[in-house]
Amino acid sequence: MNKLQLQNFASNLIGKNIDIYIKDLFIPEYQGNFKPLQNDIEIELNTIYGISIDGYIEFEFKTGKKIDNILKTFVTQYINKFEVKQWIWSDVENKMLRPNKKDVIKKLKNSNRVAKYFFYTTIYGIGYFCYFMNDKTQKETNLLLKNYLDSLKISFKNEFSEAGWVYRFVINKDVKIHNNLLNNFNI
Repeated sequence: MNKLQLQNFASNLIGKNIDIYIKDLFIPEYQGNFKPLQNDIEIELNTIYGISIDGYIEFEFKTGKKIDNILKTFVTQYINKFEVKQWIWSDVENKMLRPNKKDVIKKLKNSNRVAKYFFYTTIYGIGYFCYFMNDKTQKETNLLLKNYLDSLKISFKNEFSEAGWVYRFVINKDVKIHNNLLNNFNI
């Protein structure tokens, strides 16, 4: 997986602009000791990266020991190192609170109108990131969306992206229709 692939996944997941920096020990700590990582550079295992959200490095992301776990590790660290440390206003308690992990996960799954349950909308239809799924999980995921679209009598065709990372439900209607379909999709 290269930097651009991880960056696109992360940006789609959280709905914010993400950039990835590499730790550079030659840059003094007080200057942030991170430098930009080029798009085609492979993400390495057991390496510390700086994750920039909307232009500011917000947390350090340490990759694990297996390439298969990079995305899961990113999501876990994003939630634990960034999301649960944000202050949000609670109308119920009439004060600022930090969100709990369950609420953050629920928000990631449901809140973005163009990304839901790791599905996302595009101009062609709806896709989801399937590269690290096993065959059984992928078949179950395909069936969920297929049944939903069939119940609405929406015609589609399926295909993989060129790299095989994304499984697509090609609907070819207006992107607003794709957004509405995904917004109303429940698992």
